[in-house]
Amino acid sequence: MRDFVKEVYSAPRLAWFQSIAAGLDNEFLQKVGQKAEIYTVSHVQAHAIAEWVLWAAFDFFGEGAARRRSQQDRKWQKVPFREVGETRWLIYGFGHIGENAGRRLKALGAHVTGVRRSSAVSPFADHMLHPDQLTPEDIGLADAVLFCCPLTAQTENLGNADFFAAMSPGSLFLNVGRGPLVDEDALIAALDQGRPAHAALDVTRQEPLSPESPLWGHPAITLTAHTAPTTEGTDRRNDEQFLENLSSFLTGKPLRHEVDAAAFKAQSSVFGT
Repeated sequence: MRDFVKEVYSAPRLAWFQSIAAGLDNEFLQKVGQKAEIYTVSHVQAHAIAEWVLWAAFDFFGEGAARRRSQQDRKWQKVPFREVGETRWLIYGFGHIGENAGRRLKALGAHVTGVRRSSAVSPFADHMLHPDQLTPEDIGLADAVLFCCPLTAQTENLGNADFFAAMSPGSLFLNVGRGPLVDEDALIAALDQGRPAHAALDVTRQEPLSPESPLWGHPAITLTAHTAPTTEGTDRRNDEQFLENLSSFLTGKPLRHEVDAAAFKAQSSVFGT
């Protein structure tokens, strides 16, 4: 891997680069994007990430922790729970991941509000908002808030003290976007106050996360190590997209999910790379 990185860094230009990631906020990918004549991304991981969202939702609303305690304590007792299909969701970042999550949630009967800059409607949301239209009242209506938006200067620390204060008691917060979308100190303080009641995090500001981080042991946090897209299906779909794009590249046809070169200039200025 180190040799590959060195070769990419030293190459004067790249004819085409296929990334298995959707985001552009990685320093290495920024350098690659500035060298590549054609740069394509992948969104196939959205299917697996959407299932991670369902897993986290079923575990929280289904009182998974209480069920596990009952089994551990050998207690035969009923555990009342809430159906995911009766919950209201606010999905901030209604792109490939957001739509895949919305499609699954709506199939269960949940109410979905999507937030994105595009004005396009979606069959996988009951209501769409532009980020500038989002109000504390909208946040407070949600039983679950999902972050799956890109990291930009506008979205960094989107999850701050004010945002969490607007969430309803007993609600669930989920982040599958990027760690810096969240002020983690503010999140911990909010969880200690019960608003939200629980957080499911697949991404953190520091990765790998330090063993000393309070996120590991907080009783109201479910933490996974940026593994939401890690499935055989994701690997297979990435291979299929690469082969499809390779065929298009060799025959001079347009490639899927090509990124405009201007995006790298914009991201570079934001993140100082």
